[in-house]
Amino acid sequence: MLSPAGTPESAWAALAYGADAVYAGLPRFSARAEAGNFSAEALDELIGYAHHLGRRVYVTFNTLVQQCELDAALETLALIRDLNADGVIVQDMGVVRLAQKKFPQLRLHASTQLAVHNLEGAKQLAAIGFKRVVLARELSLKEIAHISLNCGIETETFIHGALCYSYSGLCLFSSHLMGRSGNRGRCAYCCRQSFESGGKETLPFSMKDFSAAEHIPELLAAGVASLKIEGRMKSPLYVAAVTDFYRKTLAGDTGNSAQRLADIRTIFGRPYTDLYLDGSDNNPVDPVNDGHRGALIGTAKAVNGSWLILHSNRTLQKHDGLKFENSYGFAADEMRLASDPESKRRFELPADTEIALKLPADAPRLEKGAPVYCSYSQAVRQRYEFTAPRPGQFRQRRPVNIHIFQSSETVKFVASANDVHSELVLSGPFEAAKNPEKSVAMIRQCFEKLGDTDWQLGELTLEGASVFIPVSVLNDVRRRLISEFSNAWTTLRVGGLSSTCADSIDGRRGSRPSSFFWSVKSRVSQCLENIDEFVLEIDPARPEEIEKAQAVYADKLRLALPVIIRTEEIGEFQKLIERFSKHRKWEAANAGGLNLLQGKEDITADWPLYTLNTQAALQWKEQGVQQFILSPEDDAENLFALIEQLGDAAVVPVYQHTPLMISATRPAADGAELTDRSRRAFRVEQAGQQFVLASETPFSLTPHLDELKDKGARRFRIDLLYGAISPELVQRIISGRSAPGHAGNFSRRLQ
Repeated sequence: MLSPAGTPESAWAALAYGADAVYAGLPRFSARAEAGNFSAEALDELIGYAHHLGRRVYVTFNTLVQQCELDAALETLALIRDLNADGVIVQDMGVVRLAQKKFPQLRLHASTQLAVHNLEGAKQLAAIGFKRVVLARELSLKEIAHISLNCGIETETFIHGALCYSYSGLCLFSSHLMGRSGNRGRCAYCCRQSFESGGKETLPFSMKDFSAAEHIPELLAAGVASLKIEGRMKSPLYVAAVTDFYRKTLAGDTGNSAQRLADIRTIFGRPYTDLYLDGSDNNPVDPVNDGHRGALIGTAKAVNGSWLILHSNRTLQKHDGLKFENSYGFAADEMRLASDPESKRRFELPADTEIALKLPADAPRLEKGAPVYCSYSQAVRQRYEFTAPRPGQFRQRRPVNIHIFQSSETVKFVASANDVHSELVLSGPFEAAKNPEKSVAMIRQCFEKLGDTDWQLGELTLEGASVFIPVSVLNDVRRRLISEFSNAWTTLRVGGLSSTCADSIDGRRGSRPSSFFWSVKSRVSQCLENIDEFVLEIDPARPEEIEKAQAVYADKLRLALPVIIRTEEIGEFQKLIERFSKHRKWEAANAGGLNLLQGKEDITADWPLYTLNTQAALQWKEQGVQQFILSPEDDAENLFALIEQLGDAAVVPVYQHTPLMISATRPAADGAELTDRSRRAFRVEQAGQQFVLASETPFSLTPHLDELKDKGARRFRIDLLYGAISPELVQRIISGRSAPGHAGNFSRRLQ
């Protein structure tokens, strides 16, 4: 069982209540950038403590990395290696490549941000070198078993916590609207806001919380290696309670499971769903509530004056928190048994009794039968206490070997570990030691006192006849030698690294070309003039579209696989690929798609196979990719850097109704058109089994075409998968005129 550790306190709580492992992030490159996260020192202590207990720590490096961040990414990987982490959870393929080239000892886990939802995707990642893959949450038990038993690497599935409406890694909603990228750990949770649809206000994308408690035996039987709890933004109390619940569930201790589950709901609780584990459509959206509600304690029997009367199913203490369905909350500052006189007050009320709670003056009208929830409980807080280890007690120290060469003229001290060493020489003359054994013991005692450093004494070896060195001199030597050695370690093990690997993709440099390459993507075949490539997203149900497009475009046609291909669809796509096996040009948008296209000689990676740095491009190139659709959420500075480095391999998306969210879940909305609080219009389109949210205002870099061309861009993509298809619009853009829309993060930094 793998528990979240957004802070050191959450880590201690998880380990105290039975987690086999925890996952934690450093301040940078973590998909929960706003969690407390860990300093290097705190992470060092956590790993030391976990290893002392025989547990494991996985470090999250699960964000996309821009070109200018590669050196910082490399330093972070070096730190993770030096801290002896048990694995690193990764999304960005550039990080994967750096880790494999520079730190092959790091164990790579594929983040759920890679949206692995079929066996082919898991196999592709296994071939790249991942040891574990965190599967998409949207899968059924049958799909999980099919992948886990056949992919050749470990699988990990979520069993509890918050849900994203979109497949993880495929959400650009927060990025395009707010400039805060979920792929960079800064999601603004736009999906939790209210929208107007069909004249009604609703929360169409606000997901219930996930709970797989009833399916634990089935997940274990499916071959899942790791059961994961979401919650790095949650409190230590929440982590303790959830970890305790699932640890006892795994142990078969279900006697008090109802109370433990109620405890969790009290700490933080939305309604629960098992999503699609059993393969059914169980309405996982809660269109009414978007936040913490609590555990149900009863329903209103009456309101007598300012007193709420109800039968409570649990013990309440003074100052516990209560909540109604409309999210109104208040503290139980005045309470009594319903049978008590109004003048009487109690500090605690027993469970299974009729009680009276004094309502605040601003409380809304409450109807008989309305549910009442406990949203804060002092008793629950007391139930999940834990003890943290003493600061510094489990700090990890690496062994450093000390070699001393003695003579009457000089004494040379050498500190070494792995391939790093430092030396210090003392000039004599020195007298022979009168008691050599005592001298050796004194030297050992001196170098065992490494104090507040990252080191502990490894081997101590001495050569030559023993000489006398005063203790004060030895102490000074030790301090200077270890200081110099630490600096050398940092320089050679971290600072000396470079993110530039031996091979590279040579960018085209020179004058601005006179012609440009235009690629247009669509789900339906259509006749467009003046384009260099037509990309058709294929559908096994419509093979005639491929034949139409072949007749019109011949060698200009590229066939594209959709980003989501579920297990039951794989066979039909394989047949379609085989039917058109002689076609040369293909496009993939997911690791599973790349696996299906193995052996094809000309493959493009669409933007969901994120390429935000040259190392990612090189990694995809090793998987057979020839060119890369750059990300529509990227900013100008990074796009320009990639254009310079990738040259004609870089394709810039300049117009599209970006799929802000791609989901397996139907939104809770009356109709396809939605409007948010800022009166921005959106549309939900169904593409196969998926539901796609797109803005009515398209993403458009067409006003920046000249700037892009001046920076060396030669290839451009117009994506018409979503929104209206207009041949006139295509011709307008190709001719150099701008099309209205928003520029995403182009003119602002990608956060």
